[in-house]
Amino acid sequence: MKKFLLRIAIFFAILVVIDRVAGYAFSYMSKHSKGGYVGHHNYITDGVHEDVLIFGSSRAIHHYNPQIIADSLGLSCYNCGQDGNGILLFYGWWQIMKEHHKPKVIIYDITSAFDLHVGEDNHKYLGWLKESYERANVREIFAAVDKTEKVKMLSQMYRYNSKFHEIAADFIHPLHLVKENGFLPLQGEVDTMRIRKDNNTPVEKIQDDSLKIAYMNKFIDDTEGVLLIFAASPKWYGSVPGEFSAIRSICEERNIPFIDFSSDPKYVHNNDYFKDGTHLNARGADEFTRDLIRELKSRDITY
Repeated sequence: MKKFLLRIAIFFAILVVIDRVAGYAFSYMSKHSKGGYVGHHNYITDGVHEDVLIFGSSRAIHHYNPQIIADSLGLSCYNCGQDGNGILLFYGWWQIMKEHHKPKVIIYDITSAFDLHVGEDNHKYLGWLKESYERANVREIFAAVDKTEKVKMLSQMYRYNSKFHEIAADFIHPLHLVKENGFLPLQGEVDTMRIRKDNNTPVEKIQDDSLKIAYMNKFIDDTEGVLLIFAASPKWYGSVPGEFSAIRSICEERNIPFIDFSSDPKYVHNNDYFKDGTHLNARGADEFTRDLIRELKSRDITY
């Protein structure tokens, strides 16, 4: 019996050692990434210093050209967008970022599925925060999503388990060619046959996610002194009725600008400006960024 218990103890001790060593290895590779999304993440949490920051999902990182914004406003700009993510990630990143930098302006591109509505499991938005679990006010997000996360986070490998391949690749040779200003323009033109087929997919009933709405309000409360602007960039399909009603209500109540280009006729069904039904291509991104700046100036929304 004693030998059996000893073997079990040795087995778990070996697992702990493997977990710690692997965790250290991936932590090192992550911190010394040569670029890509991992380098992008590191810069956002520990290096960003620009006057204007872009927050939001893939529609942010692909749609907002920081160079055009910088040239037009005379303010430095960095694009902090991250594919497939929303307010739960950006609230966490803001908690870390504000410890060393407070920008003059934040432009937040709203993606309703990620920022407002019930959609995919909210655990998915914790991925890029796992590595920063010990940092300011990040743990509370994990607890709000799932109280059992504090147990899982005892494992060092768990903190990197969804990004092993990406971390290793970005340490050796970046997977994504994110520009120095955080922008990742999409090249190519839209496949109209595919996009029209996708457009026939039924729209599910919109349901607000109370957790996302709560963190959106917490984010707004926590950005006092920053000019906060919410925007909805163009879609090939246009937006669906009620898609942005939650953020409109929040903005009206709090006197925050909301600029909606999602169904702008200049862009809807205009194949020249899109890579797919959701994302602008490089030409569309440049054109939209210029249109956004013109709209900000016409409304006298400048810092």
